[in-house]
Amino acid sequence: MAASRGLQPSVTWAQRQDSVFLTIDVKDATNVRIQLQEDSLEFAATAGEDGALYSFQLDFFKPISREESKWSTKRCPEFYLRKSSDETWPRLQKGAGKLQWVKLDWGKWADSDEEDEKGGFDTSALEDHGSGMDFSGLSQGEVEGSDDRDSILADLDEEIAIETDGEDVTR
Repeated sequence: MAASRGLQPSVTWAQRQDSVFLTIDVKDATNVRIQLQEDSLEFAATAGEDGALYSFQLDFFKPISREESKWSTKRCPEFYLRKSSDETWPRLQKGAGKLQWVKLDWGKWADSDEEDEKGGFDTSALEDHGSGMDFSGLSQGEVEGSDDRDSILADLDEEIAIETDGEDVTR
């Protein structure tokens, strides 16, 4: 999947010796397309009332273990990327220079001497996509199943009978 031209979302990141945590600032993303490789991440999604397209392609500083990585697209897309080797990366991206749309997540950041205090990243809300299955060709609706948000509220459209002091009212 080549990331389509779209708006460039902001990405924040933090790391531990063994992992990297990414948050993509695209709230309530739909039509999410993710291509996670050992050396790169391609992301595309639509969001907002106007259905704006957000996309990017990022080559990692060093390889990650796709099989041990997880992600979630529940609110803002988040990624837990397990590094192939335990070491501190000087930057997220492969090439030198600063990417204006990538910033440090100081709330999750821990220097190597603070890692024992802060512990690892909380990945309990993330889904394990490293099972060898390729979800990149599926839409978010297909990944989550056939239920969509409207099906949860479908029974609200049914008429109900209400009794009040002897009167029958149908709503």
